[in-house]
Amino acid sequence: MKCLLTSLIMMLVAFVAKAQSCPDSNHPHAIDLGLPSGTKWACCNVGATTPEGSGSYYAWGETEEKEMYDWTTYVNCDGSMETCYDLGSNIAGTKYDVAHVKWGNSWMMPSQVQIQELTNKCSCTWTKINGVGGALFTGPSGSTIFLPEADFWRNGSVNLDNDSLDTEADELPSAGYYWASTLRASNSCYASSLLFSYGYAYWDSYNFRSTGLTIRPVISGSASNIMTPKSSADDNGQAVYNTYGIKVKNGKAGIKALPSGIYIVNGKKMLLK
Repeated sequence: MKCLLTSLIMMLVAFVAKAQSCPDSNHPHAIDLGLPSGTKWACCNVGATTPEGSGSYYAWGETEEKEMYDWTTYVNCDGSMETCYDLGSNIAGTKYDVAHVKWGNSWMMPSQVQIQELTNKCSCTWTKINGVGGALFTGPSGSTIFLPEADFWRNGSVNLDNDSLDTEADELPSAGYYWASTLRASNSCYASSLLFSYGYAYWDSYNFRSTGLTIRPVISGSASNIMTPKSSADDNGQAVYNTYGIKVKNGKAGIKALPSGIYIVNGKKMLLK
């Protein structure tokens, strides 16, 4: 009986380890958590090269990083919170969506509804990966995504809650703030965001639009399964991806040597017979 129990535990550990792992290091990948809407979440943040990387920080509706995050530098206003431009109630898939601008194709910022689905349908556990703390979301399918802790930038500095600091390790607070694509209905100076800390996740968090937050992209359930981020051309031309979003060639040269199948070059499907 003890041997059987041990075997079951080992099988469960192996299953979880497999579910939470990307198939390779060519990030990003779209992870199917088994959510009712069919939404797939990226394995890493915009600007990150690994799942545990915090990536880049952006003000809501901006597509470039900067040194100062406040109303005077916010490009979508006239220098104050009272002069915010109307970008629409949801910027997903628009020119103001940095996930869509940087990664292209079907990638976009998650909406407040999609974040609500993530927090309601997935379990959230605080853990560390490669020494980085964060939230591990496990979906109905058993697959997981890891969101590293990432505080917000405002007025040129990162938010620090001194009560949350580990003074011996000098660590940042164990919390994560991630933008949603949805504007706050009751006050257009704010936009929705995901907040998590120590295993608790909240979909109804809000931040000033001028604040710098990280972003975890999604692909909606109605979007195509062709999931390839934008890639700059190299000496041989555009990179070649398979239909899982995995890079199989750095350029078009030598593509005929690949096995028969469907490939993606410059965002377009190519049938190789």
